[in-house]
Amino acid sequence: MRSPLEDYALVVIDEAHAYRNPDAPARAGVLRRFLLGPRRDLVMMTATPVNNSLWDLYHMLRYFVKQDAFFAERGVLSMRERFQDAMRVDPFNLNPDMLYPVIDATTVKRTRQFIKRHYTNDLVLLPDGSRVPIQFPKPVASSITYDLETVLPGFIAELETALAPSSGSLPLLTLARYQPENYPPGQPQATIDTAIVGLIRSGLLKRFESSVHAFAETTGKMVREHELFLKALEQGVVLRKTFFQELSAAEGDDELIDELIESGEHTEPASLYNADMLRRDTESDRKLLAQMHNRTRRVKPDQDPKLAVLMEELVKVVTQAREAAATPEEERRNRKVLVFSFYEDTVNWIEGFLDRVIERDKRLSCYRGRTASVAGNEVRHGVSRRDAVWGFAPESSGAPPGSQQDKFDLLVCTDVLAEGLNLQQSCNIINFDLPWNPMRLVQRHGRIDRIGSPHKRVFLRTYFPDAQLDALLNLEFRVRRKLAQAAASVGVEVAPIERGSEGQQTFTETREEIERLRQNDASIYERGGTVSSAQTGEEYRQELRKALMKRGDEIRSLPWKAGSGMVKGKHRGHFFCATVGKRVYLRFVPFDGGGLVSEIGTCLRMIECVEDTPLVMPQDLKHTAFSAWQKAKQDIFASWTYETDPANSQPRVPALNRAVADHIRQYPPPEIDQQRLARGLEAVEAPCSVREQKLLRTVFEQGFPSADARSLALVVEIERIGLEPFQAPEPLPPIQPEDVQLVCWMALESV
Repeated sequence: MRSPLEDYALVVIDEAHAYRNPDAPARAGVLRRFLLGPRRDLVMMTATPVNNSLWDLYHMLRYFVKQDAFFAERGVLSMRERFQDAMRVDPFNLNPDMLYPVIDATTVKRTRQFIKRHYTNDLVLLPDGSRVPIQFPKPVASSITYDLETVLPGFIAELETALAPSSGSLPLLTLARYQPENYPPGQPQATIDTAIVGLIRSGLLKRFESSVHAFAETTGKMVREHELFLKALEQGVVLRKTFFQELSAAEGDDELIDELIESGEHTEPASLYNADMLRRDTESDRKLLAQMHNRTRRVKPDQDPKLAVLMEELVKVVTQAREAAATPEEERRNRKVLVFSFYEDTVNWIEGFLDRVIERDKRLSCYRGRTASVAGNEVRHGVSRRDAVWGFAPESSGAPPGSQQDKFDLLVCTDVLAEGLNLQQSCNIINFDLPWNPMRLVQRHGRIDRIGSPHKRVFLRTYFPDAQLDALLNLEFRVRRKLAQAAASVGVEVAPIERGSEGQQTFTETREEIERLRQNDASIYERGGTVSSAQTGEEYRQELRKALMKRGDEIRSLPWKAGSGMVKGKHRGHFFCATVGKRVYLRFVPFDGGGLVSEIGTCLRMIECVEDTPLVMPQDLKHTAFSAWQKAKQDIFASWTYETDPANSQPRVPALNRAVADHIRQYPPPEIDQQRLARGLEAVEAPCSVREQKLLRTVFEQGFPSADARSLALVVEIERIGLEPFQAPEPLPPIQPEDVQLVCWMALESV
């Protein structure tokens, strides 16, 4: 029986990352409508709140954090501006320290590291009703190396020249077809890539590393699209991006393609562009793409070094399963393998090869008739995604009666199986692609490293192009740096980047994680994420609770301004904890005079330690502690003083919103009472997202019979969107420098 909406006080959403796109009417639109009216509490549960960019997290928070200044007491005067700043510094950092205050205030984060440390041997209830200790299997990481040069000598150097030369010169591949706006009439073309072109460059590189087949498939499609683009240019029109969205339906139908071009629905006059230069660069790109396509498509599966080592790795899995098993059933469970790739083309490439090699290689005969693949939701070779999962891990996946037959031991898949599934019946994962994003491996690893696993160890094997690894990573860094200079976001919202080239911290961390994996270091799996992503405020609070239980009297009796020192990390300098009233500030002052660190997340990570962390107090750090404190104190005083000026907490209202408000004031609709009108004006004169601005613009630019009819439609749209008036935070009271009180300090000596 359905109850009225008014009866629901709590909304719980599992796999909440599915609601990260605010423009998806079937999910986001329904949820927003459901949350209108009487206040309801909302709980969103997800292991992957950020998939594409930080805007994923922002849009999920916006479902229940309506006020942009909601976190002012935590020093975040504008949530939207804080996200924009995070994207400007590094659009690829999915766990930036500057978002720590927001994340800590809104999330309960339970990493594997946290559970292992604080819930060891606690009992958990399994689906079958049994209670077992909270224990995870031990992850064992190993690297699989191969050499790309053996099949395509010199190709990586060619790819570097095409995508992002190390010399700093312009890429040979202009990708003009995807950014015709860079070719204004009568002017030279712009040399800064658009965001979409930056993504294409990165995608080409990653597809090549994934498999020569994936690269050849993509470049072949691109050649065809370039030929169509040039054909349209000959007819005096430039194809818009929407044309190629329709192309899949017309593929192979030349008459329909001609109709699409001639219709004008997806074209613009070539006179709007510098057509000669656009044609020149597009022809050059078509030729270059065709050359790369022809080289890679000639590589046959039996020549592919990645497939060759995959076969040998599967032989090792079979041998290991047989040697470690006490029963045939245990042996079959031990040889179950998930082979992951990011691309469906690569899944096809792997599957076709394995079908042939398993039939002819006796060492792999145990996999005959017991392989399946998953890519998306479609049925593959008569097996649906659901049946593939149930057939691979019927015990752990919760297969229903009638679907509990153990059918598959080898499952080749994309990341569609990387979240939300219990596949711990298996203990082997092979990552066929280079881990450009180590967190993706952690998500995959979570499918088999789960409470209730029958295995004491799980094995995570990862591919590395050993001889070419540095060249590929350096090329990716140059590509992403160019993208950072072009756009602040690769997700829903797009904005220009300032200081984009400074965003190197995350890439450095990524390279360090990749190198650790290359050296068979499983620490990323033990932590449940990269160093920054595994950080959680609850971890610090739990440590504090334990310390207070163990040494509460000692801690409480410590005098203010007490200092200590320890050896940790790469940074050398002084850490300070201070207060102004009830507000706590953390600062780190580098000894070498570098930039002072004020982000609470960064400071906390810098001073994380364990009981056996070496204690030291170098003389130079001891003697410079007071001068360092004066720098930290002045910075804290300046931060507080900034918030005493009400002007600094005023919202930055988009120009469109101001124009909408001016129109409504000039032409107030008679159908709207004064109170409702005033609230609408207050709501529109407040910060809002790009999505909300687009919705307002759509109404604002529509044709209406009168100006007040437009005003009425705008007020109704403001209410429908759910915009709320901005509530400015209370300004802080003025203070004197001596009001900044030092609680404690610590000298940090680098390792």
